[in-house]
Amino acid sequence: MSIHTLVIMLLMALLPFNYAIAEKGESIMFQPTEHPFTNAPQAVDNQAEKCQQMAKRIEKLKGKPQRRHAALERYRLACTDKP
Repeated sequence: MSIHTLVIMLLMALLPFNYAIAEKGESIMFQPTEHPFTNAPQAVDNQAEKCQQMAKRIEKLKGKPQRRHAALERYRLACTDKP
């Protein structure tokens, strides 16, 4: 076998991998489609609802002092210390 034949066989063996990599690229012409499990949850528009949800999370964090303290600080900044 010559070296040219080996190179051609190697390139032909790697061809499916190159095609698979090219297929993963996103189109610049169309919006990328997102999988429903990767979408971020819908933001709550109402500030009062956000504060209520944060308070519920704080209640669920009893017994986890570090996480509860961090949640309390976020609650204080977002819901009580308004300018």
